[in-house]
Amino acid sequence: MLIDRTHRGWIWATALLTLIACAAYVPYHLHGPLSGPRGSTWQGLVYGGVATVIILFAGAIGLRRKVRARGLGRAEAWLKGHIWLGLLAYVLVYLHAGFRLGGALTIVLMVLFTAVVVSGVYGLIVQLVVPRLMTAQLPHETLHEQAPLYASRLREEAARAVTEVCGALRPEPEPAAAGAGAAPAGRRAGRVVEALEGSEPLKEFFLQELDGYLESGRGRLATAGARRAVFGHVRALSGPGVHPTLEVLEGLCEERRRLAEQVRLHGWLHGWLLVHLPLAAALILLTVVHAVASLYY
Repeated sequence: MLIDRTHRGWIWATALLTLIACAAYVPYHLHGPLSGPRGSTWQGLVYGGVATVIILFAGAIGLRRKVRARGLGRAEAWLKGHIWLGLLAYVLVYLHAGFRLGGALTIVLMVLFTAVVVSGVYGLIVQLVVPRLMTAQLPHETLHEQAPLYASRLREEAARAVTEVCGALRPEPEPAAAGAGAAPAGRRAGRVVEALEGSEPLKEFFLQELDGYLESGRGRLATAGARRAVFGHVRALSGPGVHPTLEVLEGLCEERRRLAEQVRLHGWLHGWLLVHLPLAAALILLTVVHAVASLYY
C-alpha cells in the first residue's frame, strides 16, 4: 500500500493523539501513586483499555476483508487505521505499564508487540520499494501463479531450438512405446532431423546444464558475466551453423533470469506476512488473556 497524501489526515490525527496521551502522562507520573505509574491505576487502565480496543480493531482487518458490507466502511480506510492506530497503541501500551516490563506475561506481550510492529513496518517498506523495482527491472511481468508454466515453455522452446541443429537429444523410444501419431524428439514434419556439423558441444551443454537452469532458474547461468563466458566457450567449440541457435538460447536464459527475479521479489512482497500474521494473532490472544486476568485479579 502506497503511503501518499491520502494518509496525511491519519498521520496528523495519530501524532495529535500521541501528544495528548504523553501530555496526560506527565501529571500522572508527577502526582500519581508514590510507587509510580502502574497499569492497575485508573489512568493506567484507561491507557490499557484504549490500547486493547485498538489492537482488537487492528486484528479485525482480516475479517473486514472477508466481509463486503457498505456499513463497515472502506477497506482502504481500515488499512490506514490499522497502520497508524497500531503505532499509537504501541505508545499507549508503554504508558499503560509506566515504562515497566512487569511479570512474564507482560514481557511476552511487549516482545510480541515489538515484533509485530517491526514486521509491519518492514512489510510497509517492502510494499513501497519492491513494486518500483519490479517495474524498473521487469518490464514484462508475468503473473506469479503462471511462473512455473512460463518456465516450462522456455524449456520447450529451448529444446526445439537445440533439436533443430542437434537432432534427437535423447535416445528415441521404440515405435510401440511412442504411440500412434507421436513425433519423437529429433523428428520434424515426419522426417529425421540431421545434426549439423559441430553441434555436439551444444547438445552436451544443453543436457548437462542449460535444461536444468531453465527448469530451476538457479546456477551460474543466472549471472550475466558467467553466462556470457559459458556461451562464449560453447560458441568457440561449435560450428558456425550453431551460432544463431546459441544467440536464441542466450536470450531464453535472460528471460529465465528475469522470471526468477520476479519470483524472488514476489516472495519479498508477500513473505513478511508469514511472520506478521501469526505474531499478530498471538498478540491479540495474549492481550485478551492479560485484560481478563487484570480485571479478575
